[in-house]
Amino acid sequence: VVVVSLGAHYLLGLEWELAVLLAAVLSPTDAAAVFSVLRTVPLVPRVSGVLEAESGRNDAPIVVLVTAVSAGHALENGPAAFVGLIVFELVAGAVIGVLVGFGGARLLHRVALPAAGLYPLVVFAFTVLAYALAAEVHSSGFAAVYVAAVVLGNTELPHRSATRSFVEGIGWLAQIGLFVMLGLLADPADFTWWHVGVGLASGALLTFVARPLSVAACAIWFRVGWREQLFVGWAGLRGAVPIVLSTIPLAAGVSHSI
Repeated sequence: VVVVSLGAHYLLGLEWELAVLLAAVLSPTDAAAVFSVLRTVPLVPRVSGVLEAESGRNDAPIVVLVTAVSAGHALENGPAAFVGLIVFELVAGAVIGVLVGFGGARLLHRVALPAAGLYPLVVFAFTVLAYALAAEVHSSGFAAVYVAAVVLGNTELPHRSATRSFVEGIGWLAQIGLFVMLGLLADPADFTWWHVGVGLASGALLTFVARPLSVAACAIWFRVGWREQLFVGWAGLRGAVPIVLSTIPLAAGVSHSI
């Protein structure tokens, strides 16, 4: 986010608010899209594990950042308060996800449902419950859903294969819905060469500079080879989460967000 923000401001001439929003919207990846690719690509467990963890965990802090910047509350109480807000939302959401995940797993082991097809629906309902509880206490619903799903997915639940197939179908349906929404929101008649140029430049900056630098800054402490760093830096750029995040500035009425 920092690298793309600096480039968007100093190289592309965007105002700081738009530069930060553009960088934040482009930064997250789609866990469902990354997971679907990793199932068909033979990778060493360390690399696939890093990609799975990174793609699943980067949505929650970015949602908080985009929402705060769009609402104009990012630094009104100072940087320390803003960082504290992000930490609280992520930690509280993760705790709620753990509680819902383990509680749901124990309940499914104790209760005998009348039909096998109900188990996937109950698992899905627990993830919705995790999001609702997190939203109720003003914490990160994205973190709660991710952690709850990880706990439930790594538990030997009844009718596990049926649940996995159901969740995979829901994931594909959600991605299709996102791209349909993108088609409804984006009007090619409104695009200019300036929009195309800024989009290509920011995409190139993210792909060839920001992602490799951020991965190198994290991986240098763990003696990760440069080939694995490049793969992690580029393989993680997948998914449709930015489509959802781009609607937040629009809904907040941020100037020039269209």
